[in-house]
Amino acid sequence: MKSTTIAALAIFGLLVFLLLMLPPVAKRQMQAALLQLISPIQRTSASIQERLGGVEGGLKRLDQLDQENQRLRLENEQLRTANALLKNLETEVNRLNRALGFQQQSSFRLAPARIISRNTATWWNTCTIDHGKRDGIATDMAVVTEAGLVGKVTTVSDDSSIVLLLSDESLRVSVSIEGTQEQGIISGTRASSNYAPDLRIRFLSKTAAIKPGMKVLTTGTGGVFPAGVTVGAVKDFAVKELEGVATVEPAVDLANVQDVFVIKGQK
Repeated sequence: MKSTTIAALAIFGLLVFLLLMLPPVAKRQMQAALLQLISPIQRTSASIQERLGGVEGGLKRLDQLDQENQRLRLENEQLRTANALLKNLETEVNRLNRALGFQQQSSFRLAPARIISRNTATWWNTCTIDHGKRDGIATDMAVVTEAGLVGKVTTVSDDSSIVLLLSDESLRVSVSIEGTQEQGIISGTRASSNYAPDLRIRFLSKTAAIKPGMKVLTTGTGGVFPAGVTVGAVKDFAVKELEGVATVEPAVDLANVQDVFVIKGQK
């Protein structure tokens, strides 16, 4: 063993012996001095540990908040979806209630039917319903909804029928304008895939006092369409060279109609 090592051990042993031999008061003074020396180091270490713990806790809280936000967003989306479904259901129930009330209160025998087919190329001309000969449907029967006139049956098979729509230019209906003595013939115009065809009443007098909003009703002339069925309302009136012509907004949304009634006769 080197002499320097032996000397160091001897000095350390001597210091330990002297410390043991010191009176209690001197020992406490030395402990106090040592504590004073190392206390800043202890405080710094404790502060670092506290800050590290705070950062870790903050990160945990942020992660928890993010999870909670995701859960709340999902619940909010589910509630919005449920609310939309309830509104759609309410709208459908109200529509069916109106149709049922119309069927019960009508003076006609009405056969409820549903549109099952429409061709894009003839969207404004015809549609197919799910009732036919087996249901007592025949050609030239008027087709309506609770809102008004839809068209008439033109072709019938055993379990389905083709309906010629009011917007078709070949369908002509005798109508009157409520509040006036005016009568004319309403028909559609040539259809386009870009817009709905106009409904126009022709053969009106040039001096007719016709204003927007006036109701247009069937006259019953011809026997196909009963009198008093709502066709629509006047949008505008124009005087042409030989006649007055009124443009009409149909009472039925012909683009989106789904459920209809076929008039089979008087009750």
